[in-house]
Parts: sequence; C-alpha cells; structure tokens
Amino acid sequence: MLNKHYDNLFEVELDTTVIKNKIIDGVYHTVLDDTLFYVKSGGMESDRGWINEQELLNIYIEDGEVWHVTTNEVINPVHIRVDLDYRLFKSQIHSAQHLMCTMMNTDYDAKTIMFKTGELESEIEMGFSTLNREILNEIEKRCNDAIIKDIPIIINYPTKEEAKANVIEDYGDDFDWDIQLRSVIIPNIDYDLCACIHVPSLRYIHGIKFLGFEKTTRGYKIQFVAGSQLFDYMQRHYDVFHDASISLAVGQLEINDSIQKIFQEKKELTTLLNDYKQKYFDLLAKEIVNTPQTYIFKEFENIDTKSFQQLCSTITAHYEKGIIFILKLDDKCHVVVAKNKVLPIMANEEFKKISILHELKGGGNPAISQGGGLYTSSLVDTCVKTINKMNEAN
Repeated sequence: MLNKHYDNLFEVELDTTVIKNKIIDGVYHTVLDDTLFYVKSGGMESDRGWINEQELLNIYIEDGEVWHVTTNEVINPVHIRVDLDYRLFKSQIHSAQHLMCTMMNTDYDAKTIMFKTGELESEIEMGFSTLNREILNEIEKRCNDAIIKDIPIIINYPTKEEAKANVIEDYGDDFDWDIQLRSVIIPNIDYDLCACIHVPSLRYIHGIKFLGFEKTTRGYKIQFVAGSQLFDYMQRHYDVFHDASISLAVGQLEINDSIQKIFQEKKELTTLLNDYKQKYFDLLAKEIVNTPQTYIFKEFENIDTKSFQQLCSTITAHYEKGIIFILKLDDKCHVVVAKNKVLPIMANEEFKKISILHELKGGGNPAISQGGGLYTSSLVDTCVKTINKMNEAN
C-alpha cells in the first residue's frame, strides 16, 4: 500500500501511536500506527527527522511494516516531525531528474540508466549515443524555461489501463501492473509511475545547472546541481572567488588575469633561480675538482636530491674526473658513481660492486649509476676504498 502522506511534501508533522517495538543491538525498533517518514526507494534517500524530539536513526520496511529506529524507547503519545529542509533538498533533485530525463529521453532517445543524489552535486547516467556541451546547454535551457513557467506536478492513482495508456517509459516485462499505481505528471512533459516525494510545482526546483559529462560503456554520466543544491554550489564557488580576490587584491573578474600573471612571474623566477643554482654548482664543482686526484669521494648533507644530481652531472660533464658521492638523508642515503667520458672505468660496474655489499637499490650505465639504501659507516668506508683503488690504478 502506497503511503499517501508522501503526496504532500510539506506535511511534516503527525501525531500517532506505538503498535509494537523491539530492541536490537541496544537500540529500539518501533512500528507506529501511521508515519510520514519516507523509506529509501526509487533512487530517493530516506527522510530524516525526530520522534518525540529524539533523532530518527534509521527507517526500513520488513514484512510489510515500517520500522523506526531510535536510541531510546518510543512511548505514547507519539509526535513525529520530518526534517523539511532535507526532504525539500532531495525532492527538488528528484523532481529535476524527472524533468531532465524525460526531455533527454523524448528528444534524444536517451534512456535513464542510473540516478544518484549527492550532497554537493548529483549525477545521472543516460543512454546517449553521442553527447556534447551544445546538446547539454539546449536541454538545460529547456528545463529552466519549464521551471520559470511553474508547471504543476500532479500526483494521481490511475487504473492499470490509464497508466498503460499514458506512460512514456518502458517498465519492462517484470513490472507488476496489478499493484496500486501512483503517477507523477508534469503536464505536456512527463507521465511517470513513481512512489517518491515530489515538489508541488516546477518553481520549487529553482533551477538546473549541468556541470559536466563523461563517456561510459553504457552512455554518458552527467553531473548536475538543482534546487538548494544549486544555490549551495554557487555560494561555495562565490566564497572561493571572494577569498581569492582578497588574497590577490583584485576584483573577482580579474582573478584569471592575475593568476596568469603570477604563473608567468613564477616561470621567470624559476628560470632565474635555475640560472643562479647552476652558477653556484659551477663554482662548487670548480672547488671540488681542485685536486690532483682523478677520482673523488665526497659526502653531502642539507641538499635536495635533484640538486645533488645536478652537481654530479656538472662535475663529470666539464671535468675529466670520476666521482663517488654520497648524499646523506637521515638514516638513508643516495649514492652516485659517475665519470667523464674520457675515463676508462665503468660506473655501472663499480656501482654494482658497492650495491651488492650494501644492498643498494638502483642502477645505470657506464657513464653514471645511482641508487639508494641505508646510510652506514661501512658504506662510506667501501666508497673511500673504491676511490683509492681507482686513483692507484690510474
């Protein structure tokens, strides 16, 4: 039996009595003589609200009975109150879905595949063969034109024959036409069988905005906002733009130009910084190679890995030197074995010897090999001994 209280969105308070109750896992489950609370179905979430001023934790149907879940026992007399703001929020989106899906179905033969209400934005999946922004803009305009006209949404309880003569959607062979039927009608737009709660007319939807779309294996997912969700979406974005305009000290319409200017300045500063870093590495490299030894060992700290690698490359590219450098990173390290192209040693072979002894991860080629592992004094000793052997053999 359909709950005819659902026909009136704004019927949110009711006095009733307890029929029976039980305790499950420390909370009370109660059947009432009558209820206003909508139970999740048809893509619409359950109502929220209060029973005798205690919060409704959950609501479900079992064996044809509606069970209300609360923390404490519900005793007579019973007064129930539905959270109207939340009911209106979800009803706006559900009625908007009827409106937009019907237009997509009748004009583009796009069947409804999935519908989901989200807190911040909602989503439908439709069986479009193709979709673009131009099509979405046209559907959005038609939906909002209908909303402006404030077309009523009519709830009826038709006979099977009346319903079959008017429905647009294909309900499939498994649909039971002999149950009590409830029709939701947007005159000259939609005739649908639905047991959900709807707004009384299209003006309550306020507006619909399509945010984006993406291709799926079944059609296209379309993200949208409607009703209170649309206003929340606009407010959140306005707040972001407002804060950004204050941070940038520009008007909101000038934010993009200001951001582009910042990106350009950042690019120029990065180039300048890289030039200065290279000049620093050139000077540091010159200082490090100021030794008669061909092969050099050195430890480093307080330098990032990228800069460390840049220093190693600078030395071996401009000087006829070979290096084993260690960058200490707390209890770990990064090891580089590299050489100028004129030198005979194979960096990958020397690195492999060290890595086997000290379980370093990495590799490379004859010119440069590198990797990481645990920093130990024995690793340092091995690197020093390797450098000394290279210089002795040179």
